[in-house]
Amino acid sequence: MQPFIVIRDHREDDELKCQELVRDYVMSFATKSFYCFCFREITLQFIVITWALLFIFLGVPLIFCALTIPGCIFFLFLGTYSSFYAKAVEHIRLKPSTKSLVAECYEPFIFRCSPNEASYDIFMEKAPYENDFLRKFRRKIVATVSVKNHNAVYNAAFIYRFAIAPLYPHQKIMEPMISLVSKNCVNAGFATLECTVSEWQESERDFYDSLGFATRQIYHKQIIGSSLTVMKTQMTYNLRTDDVLQKQN
Repeated sequence: MQPFIVIRDHREDDELKCQELVRDYVMSFATKSFYCFCFREITLQFIVITWALLFIFLGVPLIFCALTIPGCIFFLFLGTYSSFYAKAVEHIRLKPSTKSLVAECYEPFIFRCSPNEASYDIFMEKAPYENDFLRKFRRKIVATVSVKNHNAVYNAAFIYRFAIAPLYPHQKIMEPMISLVSKNCVNAGFATLECTVSEWQESERDFYDSLGFATRQIYHKQIIGSSLTVMKTQMTYNLRTDDVLQKQN
């Protein structure tokens, strides 16, 4: 049986699965960011300062001072994991809007193929099959996205609470979801669609570029002063095309 994915509106009973998906999606960047932070200048400074404090002021032997290296790396890992977990909890607590969408995957109960090797059919709103046939599949929420009014940009919608399961075809799932989000935003009267991606979300940033999003600004969000920052990219998509303006006139 051919697996398929249905992109539909968010329902109330989807919330628990969506929260788990959002948590796993945010935490998936923790390891990558930890390796990146290990080679930041502030990490080396922290190791050197800790080493100097132990050796000069506390009189710890030089050999034992070398333990500051794994100790600092451990605290760096703990801090990175804790910050991402706090960010995941923050995203989970955000309530989905009425314009939220989910991608529900239907796979056979005995499905030995990896998601990145399988071919999925995409359906909008509802699968064109009978209920008896649908009972032969297991269901899983593999993507979710919500849209709300932008707090800083006039007449703009903002993409938030986005998450997608690993190994599943991102391009094939995200493209119809964002297209439907754009269509709903046009019907709601928004002029632009905004989103923000971090330096870890390379595939998402490339996807938005290919879809026609333009980079509004690139900035560095401070975590520990100017020594530890995360690069953020704010992207925008113009919803007021010539065809839409002609229809409104």
